[in-house]
Amino acid sequence: MIGGGPLFSLRMRGMLCPCCENSENKSARQSLNDFNRYGLSVSWHTASRRNSTAAGFIQSMFGRSNSNSSGGSSSSNEKPPTPAQLKICDGTKDSINYGEPFPELQICPTPRKASIDTDATINNDNNNNNNNNNSNGPLQQSAAMSFQLDIPLHHIMRIESIDTTMIVIYTKDVNTIDDRKAGTEKEAARVSFSSSDGRDAASLDLKVLIEWNKHRQPDVEEDLPATGIRQRAQKAAHFAKREIEMREKKRDREKRKAGHMQNMESGGLKYTAMAMANQGIS
Repeated sequence: MIGGGPLFSLRMRGMLCPCCENSENKSARQSLNDFNRYGLSVSWHTASRRNSTAAGFIQSMFGRSNSNSSGGSSSSNEKPPTPAQLKICDGTKDSINYGEPFPELQICPTPRKASIDTDATINNDNNNNNNNNNSNGPLQQSAAMSFQLDIPLHHIMRIESIDTTMIVIYTKDVNTIDDRKAGTEKEAARVSFSSSDGRDAASLDLKVLIEWNKHRQPDVEEDLPATGIRQRAQKAAHFAKREIEMREKKRDREKRKAGHMQNMESGGLKYTAMAMANQGIS
């Protein structure tokens, strides 16, 4: 937890002076506590590749292609979900609010105790010692995700409940360099809970916190990566256009010079023609 962040302040105000806490902050604080409790043990799925209108952020950045369909059905070549913890806490990033803390959703893979194949571990004392020393065990090697995903709350555009226990989180596409696609949404993550009641409660708590964050700071100062890329592309196009224009002007001056020389040479005014041509290209 980052001291001095908006969520840290929300908790402290509720603990130190609950009588002065307004209803909006009280509701947000309760939703924060409940959401983090529901998210202690969830399953993190790969983003769907069947959803063409909201292609996954994970898929675009890390090349993930296997996923659950929007209806909850699975394909035979899907990777198994990753055991994870889902929580909302304060985060920092230099490009957001000038480095000041902001609320973000974190999806953190959790260790899963590796199962030991007794046939494979006979006469293998070294492997047994390693397994005993590492009580938590590594992440399942066939799991889909092995990295932490951080999603600022102000990036989340929509939360959809699918299947019986799963939610799909859609965020705005901050990486697109196409002006026509600015503000479009992309699928960021799919998370399933242990029960439908837990899914519904966590989804509601997340929506409450998103709205609370919007009211807390309607306008977030942020340097989007796509903005910098777009500006550099526009600058490069500008200089390329200027270069083409300069070359065309030089070509036109050379043509005028050649015309003056051809017309004036026969009349004995060669040096006058050269002077006039040089004035034209100066």
